[in-house]
Parts: sequence; C-alpha cells; structure tokens
Amino acid sequence: MRGSDPDIARALEVLGLAPDASMPDAKSAFRQIAKRLHPDHTSPTPETLSRLADAIHAIRTLEKCDSLEVELTLSPDDIRDGVTRTVAHRGRSGVFRILPGTTAGTRIAAIGDPAFTIVIRIETQTQTHESSGNAGLHRFVDDFVKGSPTARLAGWLRKARSAA
Repeated sequence: MRGSDPDIARALEVLGLAPDASMPDAKSAFRQIAKRLHPDHTSPTPETLSRLADAIHAIRTLEKCDSLEVELTLSPDDIRDGVTRTVAHRGRSGVFRILPGTTAGTRIAAIGDPAFTIVIRIETQTQTHESSGNAGLHRFVDDFVKGSPTARLAGWLRKARSAA
C-alpha cells in the first residue's frame, strides 16, 4: 500500500501505521484497536464509539484499495476475437474486457475496480474451434445460469413449504 492517496493516508494514520505498511500490518493494527475499543471491553462512550467507527472505516478503505493481480490464461482464439471474462479471486470478483489483439503480459484493470488487475497469458497450444466454443459455453453456464448451492437450497426449501 502506498500513502499517496489522501484516503489511504488518513486510513493509515487512524490505524497508526507508516505509509509503507502492508495489508497484514493494517489488519493486525485494526484487530488490536477493535479489541481495545469494542463495547464489550470498554464502556461505550461517544469518543470510543467514534474512534471504533473511524477504525472500521479505515480498514474498509484499505481493503477496497488493496491491489490484487491475477494471471488469466486465454486461448489464441480468445485473443484474436476479444472476450469479456468474469474473474473471482480471494472473495473479490471483477469483469474484464480483453480487446482483440491484446498481447501477452498486458495488465488490464477490472471494470469499476482499478485495484483489481489481471495479467494476460496466452496458451501455447491451440484447441480446436469446436472444443473451445463448448468450453466458453460451459464457463458461461457455470458463471451465470447455474445457481449457487445456497440458491439451490433456498429454492428447494421454498418448494417444500409450498407443497406442505
């Protein structure tokens, strides 16, 4: 993390950290402050609650600004045609638009989240057009059509209640 952005600098100041502190340092400092100021451990005065709220806001700001870089491997056909991919990593997801003709090693930021970037890698061996088309279709179905296990369970429970 770098302290050049005023929001990041303020968040690091609230947590009592130097501008070159890492995200694990910030999380550790937040936990210590939260333990010290939590209403279960300290009488809840307006000052302590305000300081706790500032610490919560600071860690959320730092988590939002924490950069994340993921490697994405694409087929030569995807590079030639250009694609849009949804990438999820460490509880964070982003939509990436890869333009036709993008080269290997290119860094692309997620739409709406410039701190989440991907590095493009290109497969060396091409697949047949038929199998890569099916892989894209299966990926689309997995990402957007199939419900999550929680959604499927909720649907099953709704059906069970309506039958009763």
